[in-house]
Amino acid sequence: MTKKESAGNPAVTQNGDVEHPEVMKTDGAGQSVTVKMDAVPQPDTVKMDAVPQPDAAKNEIVLELEKEGKRYIFYGEPDSRAPAVEFRHVLGPGGDGPEPHIHTKQTETFHVISGAMLARVKGQEDVTLGPGEKIAVPPGIVHSFTNGSKDEALVLRIVVEPALDFQWFMSEAVKSGIRNGGSQKNMPLLEAGHLMWLSRDQQRIGGLPYFLQDILFGLLSLGARITGKAGNLAPKP
Repeated sequence: MTKKESAGNPAVTQNGDVEHPEVMKTDGAGQSVTVKMDAVPQPDTVKMDAVPQPDAAKNEIVLELEKEGKRYIFYGEPDSRAPAVEFRHVLGPGGDGPEPHIHTKQTETFHVISGAMLARVKGQEDVTLGPGEKIAVPPGIVHSFTNGSKDEALVLRIVVEPALDFQWFMSEAVKSGIRNGGSQKNMPLLEAGHLMWLSRDQQRIGGLPYFLQDILFGLLSLGARITGKAGNLAPKP
């Protein structure tokens, strides 16, 4: 199996398997240090005295999938050159988050504002996070999450570093779901395939070899362009 390696990132196979990945951890002096994941029993979680909130006074962009009970709140238009993009995500009681996926070039950090987040990171035990806790997932690692409570909404502040095209990718996926009955599960196959094809350098599905994804999404993207479905998505920045 071919491996991908880059400076500072874990070795990752084409299936998203990780060999001795590194995670960020904060020491007692508040300094950021790096530790091997195989040295800790589960992904790093850190207590925070307070979670800083983005300034929502201007340029608040709200995208809501009513059928799924999901809300995404961005603060400004997509900027692929920004060092990071942060947004607030609300997931209704008992709600499912995204399917297992990989960010090939970005670290994704989840800050729990309220509720319970059940985090799933490949190769590690599932971990439940509460208010004031966070978990950072480095590039190349398969992960997903759900609302760990059947009674309370989950509110997250999510930071993706660097920003690259993440906000555009998420916004177009959610907008497609809104157009099709308020659920991303109703996103037309050709649109979904075209979006994944355009984002293949940054976003991948967990558990499916990359070469198969390239074949599948390449064909779907071609179909989207032939039928005009590609025009339903905003151009990639």
